[in-house]
Amino acid sequence: MFRIALVVWFALCSTPVFAGDLAPLSIGGKEIQVDVPAGYVRASEKAPSLFATSAAALPPTLRLVETLVAESDIKRMLAGESLAQAYVQVQVMRDAEGVDFTDQEWRALQPTMAKGLGATDLDATTKALQSGMGDRMSKAAGGAIEIKYGAVGKPRVYSQAGDVIRFVLRLPISGNVNGKDVHFLLECAGAVLVLNGKLLMINAYQPVDAPDDNFTKVRAFLDPIVERAQALNASSAAGAPTKAD
Repeated sequence: MFRIALVVWFALCSTPVFAGDLAPLSIGGKEIQVDVPAGYVRASEKAPSLFATSAAALPPTLRLVETLVAESDIKRMLAGESLAQAYVQVQVMRDAEGVDFTDQEWRALQPTMAKGLGATDLDATTKALQSGMGDRMSKAAGGAIEIKYGAVGKPRVYSQAGDVIRFVLRLPISGNVNGKDVHFLLECAGAVLVLNGKLLMINAYQPVDAPDDNFTKVRAFLDPIVERAQALNASSAAGAPTKAD
């Protein structure tokens, strides 16, 4: 259920600074506001090929809503270079997109969802995901792409504070992009939460030379983005109808 999308190139991150540019995202007929970090843009608008390649890496059960990528990295890619900064994806489960969750419903669901996420065998998931993924990504990118996952294991759920399920995992990846061999280890920090009644995931990715047991940098990049999203959508959630206890 909880499958993590990837793009071919990733990079180091730092704590984001926000410029006040909002990205209104449409999820299940509702608008969700996400703040765009300073120097970042919406890939769906500014880098459609990158966005399409990311979307093609997802299984059919997930929809990529948006990718936030550094504008400087778009210029680097045009010059044939790899990305140099972290990026963020907003994803939704297609079957849940049309469903609205009250605060009470989400809090009741969290323990079961966190348990299921922590028990997910991502080695089996990524093995199944690889079938046809290279062809989909190649078609979207307009070039030859083949990607293989190493041993991933299970996501580690480390917090359920603030009505957010937070998890981390590592993705060892190898493959070939336009005839060039690629090998990298990614660290991912993800958040499962409800904004304006909609269940979604906000995930951040970055490569590492050496594993960090605490996933310090990628968590430091993601956490402010999640907190800003909660604050931006709080007024919408407050105005939504809730069921009686």
